[in-house]
Amino acid sequence: MTAARNVGVHYQGDLRQEMIAAAAVALAEVGAEHLSLRDVARRVGVSHAAPAHHFGDKTGMLTAVAVQGLELFTDYLSAAVEGIDSPLEALHANGRAYLEFSDLHPGHFEIMFRPALINVGDPEFRSAGDKAFQVLHDVVAACQRQGWEPDADTTELAVSTWALFHGLALLRRQGSLASRLPHTSPDAVIDVARTLTRAKRPGQVGD
Repeated sequence: MTAARNVGVHYQGDLRQEMIAAAAVALAEVGAEHLSLRDVARRVGVSHAAPAHHFGDKTGMLTAVAVQGLELFTDYLSAAVEGIDSPLEALHANGRAYLEFSDLHPGHFEIMFRPALINVGDPEFRSAGDKAFQVLHDVVAACQRQGWEPDADTTELAVSTWALFHGLALLRRQGSLASRLPHTSPDAVIDVARTLTRAKRPGQVGD
């Protein structure tokens, strides 16, 4: 256990970011319901008052973790589609990246999409969420221009695609997919999802 530093001793480094990082680790280990400001302070080695000073309360801390997670998520989704010419392949790359992100950043993923536990009115959270969704929205719009559900409302189709990817990520993390699929790597899971995101050629009724 890390001992708390004496009150009044200057913390070397960005304490707020250190506490966000510690909170993300704690979220991955114990979940949002069991995370406490006291535990985060202990992990960083500062006084119990430090998290409250920087975040106000637990909701404020969880919101800060969610904001950071969404920013990382946006960068990860954007990087996944760089250099891909085919919109549908870009969509599948986004889905694969979604699953990979949940593996790489489990603490952030734990809280990013749980509005009951965070301050959804926080301007930084709303901006970060909009930017993340826009990445998927743009890819979906490009797919529509190539013949995938061209008459659907783009936002509604993007929401449905988001729900598909998020549901697959959650079921995979919880172990439920293992009983239904022989392989549950991100590549294998997204290969299965391709059956729902396959563009139909003009005049084609079904696959």
